[in-house]
Amino acid sequence: MTSRSIHVLPAATDNTEYAGDGAWALTIEGLENGGDDTALHFPTQEAAIAAGWMRAREDGVPLCIHGRDGLVRERKIYCRDARGTARIGY
Repeated sequence: MTSRSIHVLPAATDNTEYAGDGAWALTIEGLENGGDDTALHFPTQEAAIAAGWMRAREDGVPLCIHGRDGLVRERKIYCRDARGTARIGY
């Protein structure tokens, strides 16, 4: 089983459509279909974090928030209890 996680990080500079100042990406790693990681793009870090939190809670997977320097500045771990309810862990 592949470990899944969601990351919020600056948009890649090689993608000219999203490389503008302030653009952020949300990547979903370890998808079950075995395909490449999925990347969604947002105009602000706040928008990417909001989408990432929602998806991480729904899926019960970790969320890592990276700064502009690429380092992880915050990590939240969402897990599901026996009832299937998402809850946050630290």
